Amino acid sequence: MDKYHVTIGGKEYQVEIEGERVWIDGNEVYAGIHFLNDDGLFMLERDEGKREFHIKPREEDVYQVTTRGLQVDTVVQPERGHGKKREVKKDEGSINAPIPGVVSQVLVTAGDAVDNNQVLVVLESMKMLMEFRAPFAGTVEKVLVSKGQNVEKGDGMVALKRTE
Repeated sequence: MDKYHVTIGGKEYQVEIEGERVWIDGNEVYAGIHFLNDDGLFMLERDEGKREFHIKPREEDVYQVTTRGLQVDTVVQPERGHGKKREVKKDEGSINAPIPGVVSQVLVTAGDAVDNNQVLVVLESMKMLMEFRAPFAGTVEKVLVSKGQNVEKGDGMVALKRTE
């Protein structure tokens, strides 16, 4: 059985995997994860339905996970390496384009105070609109895009700083 410590948005979970069986904090979870492409796109399938995730490695043990416009840094450590606790900088956040597209709306400006989960930017790609939301309450440090601008995968759109 493989064991991991996963930290998402400051909350820690213990994940155990044995074959196709998964436990989160000791509770068995019935879900399937399907690899969709080499760009880090996955599909999570549960009783409640399906959800696409884009997963991008940032640094050792740290991944940027994007789903339904919400981006969050996630730390995944095997149990054996858990002692060297890895921290994501909690006061910084950047919202990056997970795929190429055109900026449809920019709803914030530099200096704006934003709430957790507030929509910051809307991106149009493949005839779909995707809302990108603040992963925490904070202040907009920089807006790096403008309406109508083309963005490529990985381009920064908004930089945030967590409020104290």
